Amino acid sequence: MIPILRVALLSVTFATMLISAGRADFFGEIEPKLISAKGEKAVPFKKEGAGPKFTAIYYSAHWCPPCRAFTPELVKWYNKFQPKHKDFQLVFVSSDKDEAAMLGYMTEMKMPWPALKFGEKKETAVTKYAASGIPYLVLIDENGKDLTGEKDNEWQPPQGILKKIEEIVGAKK
Repeated sequence: MIPILRVALLSVTFATMLISAGRADFFGEIEPKLISAKGEKAVPFKKEGAGPKFTAIYYSAHWCPPCRAFTPELVKWYNKFQPKHKDFQLVFVSSDKDEAAMLGYMTEMKMPWPALKFGEKKETAVTKYAASGIPYLVLIDENGKDLTGEKDNEWQPPQGILKKIEEIVGAKK
C-alpha cells in the first residue's frame, strides 16, 4: 500500500474510533479526568449513555463566601433541570487549595455533578473558559464553543447564566 494512502486510512480509522467511543466532543475530552465525591473520597466518574451536547462549567471554591451562597441554589436548580435535559451536564472546577477542601465542599453542598480531578485544571481545555472571579458559570456546546461567556471571559453573575442555560438547552429539547 502507498505510504500516504496508508496514513490517510489510519487517520480516518482513528477518527472513526474516537467518534464511536464518544471522545470526539468537549465532554468526551474531559470525561476521563472527572470524579464524583463519595463520602470524602474521589471516585472516577462515568456518564452512562451518550455524552451531553451541553456542558456547564462551574468554577467555585469552599473558601469563597459568594460561592457558598450560590452553590445551594445551583444544587436545587440542577436537581430540577438536569433530569429533564439528559443532553446537559454540569462540571465543577475547583479553585480550592487542596483536594481535601474540594471533596469536603462537594460533600457538604451535596453536589450531584462530577468535578474535574484536583490539580487537572491547567491540563485541560477548561482553563480557557474561566473568568477572573468566582463563582463563575459558563455553558459550552459539544464542539467546545462558549455559548454564554462575555468578551474576554468577563465575570458575570451565575444566576443570570442559569436563565441563559434554560433558554439555550431548553430550546434544543
